[in-house]
Amino acid sequence: MNNKNEYINYENNSKDKKQVLNSNTVLANIETISNNTTTIIMNGNNKAPNANNSTPTPTSTSSSSTSSSPLSTSSNIEFQFEYSPSRVHILVADDDVIQRKILENVLKKFHYNVTVVHNGEEAWECLEKGQVKYDLVLTDVMMPEINGFDLCTKINLHPVFNKIPVILMSGTAVDYKCANDTIKIGGQDFLTKPIAKELLKKKIDTLLGSIWQKKKEMEYKSVLAQEREKGSLLAKQMKLKEHEIEELTRKITEISSISKEAMETPLVSVSRNIEELLQQSDWYKNEDELKSKLTQVLKELGSSNIYRPSFDKLIKNDSIDQATKSFLVTEFSNSTNRRYSIPTFPQAPPNKDAKEFIKAWDFDIFKYSEDDLMPFLVDMFENFQLLTIFKIPIEKLQRFIMAVHSLYRKSNRYHNFIHAFDVTQTCYSFLTSFNAAQYLTHLDILSLLISCMCHDLNHPGFNNAFQVNSQSELSMTYNDVSVLENHHAMLTFKILKNSECNILEGLNEDQYKELRRSVVQLILATDMANHFEHISKFQHHLNSSEFDRNKKEDRQQILNFLIKCGDISNVARPWELNFEWSIRVSDEFFQQSQYEKVCGFPVAPFMNKTQTTRARIAADFIDFVALQLYQALAQFLVESKILLDIMSKNRQNWQAIIELQKEGKYKDDLYFIKEPTLMVQNQKLAKINECDVPLTPQTSK
Repeated sequence: MNNKNEYINYENNSKDKKQVLNSNTVLANIETISNNTTTIIMNGNNKAPNANNSTPTPTSTSSSSTSSSPLSTSSNIEFQFEYSPSRVHILVADDDVIQRKILENVLKKFHYNVTVVHNGEEAWECLEKGQVKYDLVLTDVMMPEINGFDLCTKINLHPVFNKIPVILMSGTAVDYKCANDTIKIGGQDFLTKPIAKELLKKKIDTLLGSIWQKKKEMEYKSVLAQEREKGSLLAKQMKLKEHEIEELTRKITEISSISKEAMETPLVSVSRNIEELLQQSDWYKNEDELKSKLTQVLKELGSSNIYRPSFDKLIKNDSIDQATKSFLVTEFSNSTNRRYSIPTFPQAPPNKDAKEFIKAWDFDIFKYSEDDLMPFLVDMFENFQLLTIFKIPIEKLQRFIMAVHSLYRKSNRYHNFIHAFDVTQTCYSFLTSFNAAQYLTHLDILSLLISCMCHDLNHPGFNNAFQVNSQSELSMTYNDVSVLENHHAMLTFKILKNSECNILEGLNEDQYKELRRSVVQLILATDMANHFEHISKFQHHLNSSEFDRNKKEDRQQILNFLIKCGDISNVARPWELNFEWSIRVSDEFFQQSQYEKVCGFPVAPFMNKTQTTRARIAADFIDFVALQLYQALAQFLVESKILLDIMSKNRQNWQAIIELQKEGKYKDDLYFIKEPTLMVQNQKLAKINECDVPLTPQTSK
């Protein structure tokens, strides 16, 4: 089709009309014209008009048929709305003022919502503005700027508008090629002008009714799919509940059987065994069973109280919860047995990913209570299969953890159970996330975890210098040498000597001796008096030879170094954690200095609140204590190099706070600032010197 020539012909015809007809007369008789016009309709099946130009019967169903659909009558599912002309928005584009007025009046008469524009460009603007969501575009073919075919193509290519049906119309282009082109570019229909109003309504209702019906069917299918999914989920839940009921029934039966035996007194048990023996006629065939039962009879007759039930079977059974065991043993056993009462071990937090979280360096310990933390320690032991390898009963491990927890003082701001767990989690992270476990044996890992948990047992909150200066009982006991560390090591093995907490009972003699030697050395290594000696020895080993996994001395040196890094790990933790730990340790320092002043003891300047600040303490600790230690760690474990970057950022933050304090913008009663470096104006905060750490990874032999 030559669109340009057609447009010229159309313009000429329009001029002829204007010369013959008076506009006012035409507008006054619009209703008459629209009632008496005829139409040629080319439907989507491209059927040609018949010989007498009669109108072909549309192949689609009428709007009345859609309303009687089974979906709308038989279903009790409520949909958004039914099809109705009053809910339809039609955009009409025609540059002929008379045709626009005719179409607008006709469509409004049938209660359609109509927007009329002069050309394709205005129609596209209406669509793009999105103020009205149009259900149909009715456009003339021949228009300036953007003609009807172009507008239809743009609509069909648009990712949002392509679902809007388009009907094209023309008063001049009435050949079959126009109808074919309409179908090719995605138009739904092609109509010739003038258009009979009843047929126009029928055509619109047929087209939109079909679209509405499809939407309705899709919505119906969606609802059915959702209902099926709900039904499937409900069936799974019912199956799960049935399984839970079956499991609960099994446990009840099992507990009932166990309880019956457990509540049986020795006297009843003796009578039952004797009756069973008397009923046997072939004693000579069951000699072993006979001896076993007679032995049991003698044992039960020798009980201190043959009238009181024993709860041994209940205590050993995993189906009985700890609280019930503790209740039975404590309340119904005699006083001599009360020492065997079982405290309740805290339940693990309901988080299936917890075992992975505790490996992470950014593990936020302050989000958990102390009861939440204790089950994590069991997970650490289980991850390395220590319970299986060393035959550790989980109940004894739990009692050991609770005993350790009870010996840490809650009144301490820093040296408390949370710090002990933090050191343990740090070393656990070294072993797993930083691959330090490859250099160690399972016995080494057991020694390390025990040492981390116990390295500050019963710490009084005052350091070794205070113990020596005050000539405390501890300093007298240990002759002023690693006073607190010796105390912590002694308490560790005092707990382990208790049979209820002895997690080492499965070790042979050689294993026990090696573990005791290792644990004592590990805890003594946390004495800061020997800090730089440990660093020098470790650095010398790194520079001279590789660590040999087959040598106890090499493995012990690695263990000592790891626990030292864990003991002061807060300097390399994310800023929020580093800040919190620094506040806690400075609180303890300042508290000790107050006691020292009252007692007349020497006060270290770094602990004297009048001579330093919390930020200065933290910054100096990184510079003079932690940096060299973690540089050596980065040389040993390549993956740990990132910790130097974290430490550097923390050091910059502390320096920024120091600068703010100098400017009087920040008091020493520290409140957390997420990024203090941004508050320092015109200050370049230098990073810590990493001393060009050589990253030559060690390999275990």
